[in-house]
Formats: sequence, C-alpha cells, structure tokens
Amino acid sequence: MMLMDLLKNTNNIQVSVVIVNYKNPPLIIQCVKSILQFEKTIEFEIIVVDNDSQDDTEQQLRAIYPKLKWIQMGYNSGFAKANNAGVRIAEGEYVLYLNSDTIFIEPVFEKLMQEMQNDKTIGALSCMLLNKDLTPQVGCDTTTTTYSFKNLLRRNPVLIKLFHTQRTSKRELLKIQNIINNPSCYLHWLVGANVFMRKSDIENYSLQWDEDFFMYFEDMFLGYSVRKAGLKCKWINTPKIIHLGGASTSMSQKTFNIFKTSEITYLKKIYGNLIKTLYVTLFKLEVGLEVFLEKRKYGEIRNEELKNEAEYIKKLL
Repeated sequence: MMLMDLLKNTNNIQVSVVIVNYKNPPLIIQCVKSILQFEKTIEFEIIVVDNDSQDDTEQQLRAIYPKLKWIQMGYNSGFAKANNAGVRIAEGEYVLYLNSDTIFIEPVFEKLMQEMQNDKTIGALSCMLLNKDLTPQVGCDTTTTTYSFKNLLRRNPVLIKLFHTQRTSKRELLKIQNIINNPSCYLHWLVGANVFMRKSDIENYSLQWDEDFFMYFEDMFLGYSVRKAGLKCKWINTPKIIHLGGASTSMSQKTFNIFKTSEITYLKKIYGNLIKTLYVTLFKLEVGLEVFLEKRKYGEIRNEELKNEAEYIKKLL
C-alpha cells in the first residue's frame, strides 16, 4: 500500500481527456489545439482512441502534442467501447469524455473540477455547448425513459388532427429554455459530447459506457447508471464549449438503423422485453399508417425520415 500511495502522489495529472476519433483529422486537430490554447494551469493528458481511421492523424497530433496517448482499436468499435479503452489507461483524478468535433473557447477544466469538489453527489457533469454561431445547444436533457412512446403518440396523424399534438410540446420547449437560462440544474442524463466524471466513481460504481451500444443512447444509459448508483447528473451553463455536430442533420439509412437499434436496446435494458416488444409493435403500426397515408396522398413516400423507418421495419419483419 505504501508503494501505491507513493505512486499516486507522484502522479500530477488532474484531468484525463478521452477523445474518440474516426476518419476526420481536421476536426480532432482543431479540438486538441483548442485544449492546448486554453488549458495552462491544470495538469492534463489527452488520450485519443482511434477506430481504425487508417490515416496520419496520429502523426499530425504528435507534432502539436508530443505527450499524446494513442490507442488504435484496429476496427470501428463504436463510441462506448472506444471510450472504455481510453479510460482504462487514464491517470487523471478526473476524466473528461470529449467529442472530436468540440472546440474550447475558454478554460474548462478548473471550473468543472471546482464544481465536482463542491458537490460530492455529482456523478457526471456537463457544461454549456454552443453551435458554431455561438447560439446555445442544451447539451443535456430532462426527458425520462418514456420519451420514445411520447414521440410515437405526438406524430400520430389521427392524434395530430384531433388534439393538435406536436413533436416537441410547448412545455418541453419552455423546460429547455429554463435550463439554458439557469446557472445549473440536475438532469436525467447528459449529452455525451462532454461528460466530466471522477475516475474513482467510474471504477467504484462500474460507471463505464455500456458496450451494447455502438452509437446513440449510450449517454442516456450512462445517466441512468449514474442515478442508479445514487449519484446525480448535473449541467452548468459555464464554461462553454463549441460543438460543431450539435445541429440537426438528416440521417443516412445506415445511421438511422444504428440509431433505432440503440433506442430499442435502451428500452429493453431499462424496462425489459415486454415494454420493448410493445414499443416495436406500436412503432410498426405507426409507420405503417404514415406510409399508407403518404402513398395515398402522393403515390410514393416523399419524407426521407419515413423512408428510413419503412426500410428499418423490413429488417424487423
């Protein structure tokens, strides 16, 4: 024990930054440069986990940050598995999981560390994310695990006609606005673009990313795991980080399939097979109804999202 204590005392790293990389050198280089530009007072390390990009990103990063820790997965392992590989070699007291499409515009580490030190009940912490034009992204969510069913009900053509339902309710829009306007709040989960945790909590409470998720919904499940461990997810509105990937974009069929499979996996893990099966059944009925109405009106499916959903259902049948 004395030797272990001595080793801990000689380790000056306070924050380990874990970044998952996949085939986009300009983004991660910009991200790392921004960290180096603003983080001058806190001892940190940067760990990049590469999902088989097969390019010269490692060499380019070492040219600007020689102390880089690089893990080559050898295949596209997804977001969760790559993050777990990174945290296994992390030496810092804290771990910041950071997307490669983020840009620091001010010092971040010290404020996050102070927040964690002041509140021992925090298990996961996130700060304000901004779009490229500096407008706010929420970077967190107040929704519970029932949101999948709510989305199905809100998009139903019959309910829209009868009750004028909307995909996002006015109540939720107001809730999001309240989050942005408040200095901090506790939430169900935090968006995975920036998640700050104690290394000891990750180890003591087994708060690794669930590797059953290739991409999408792993951050929601991490929030669930944090709260199940008796800790809290907290969001603060400062410091601020630009997140280039936060804007809504249309999904390819492949990406949509990954998204929907992760959503169904998430429901199964939280609620079990019965609720998962109920959701899948309702999803099939809803999409079938919308496809029927779309074809009846236009003779074809014009909505790209609906096309993706119809193709995904074929996979389920």
